[in-house]
Amino acid sequence: MPVSLRSSARPALDRVLQDGSERATGWVDSADADQWHQEVRRTHQALGTPSGHAS
Repeated sequence: MPVSLRSSARPALDRVLQDGSERATGWVDSADADQWHQEVRRTHQALGTPSGHAS
């Protein structure tokens, strides 16, 4: 993923993961919320991991 996109995506995911985020509460069924948060956190972590490719 290009560095410029990665640097934009991480703050967006930070906002979604904030407590009380409308994005999190409005998009996800409460029964699936824990799994959804885990997936978003994994994606956030992956965006912070250098891929070794110049972009």
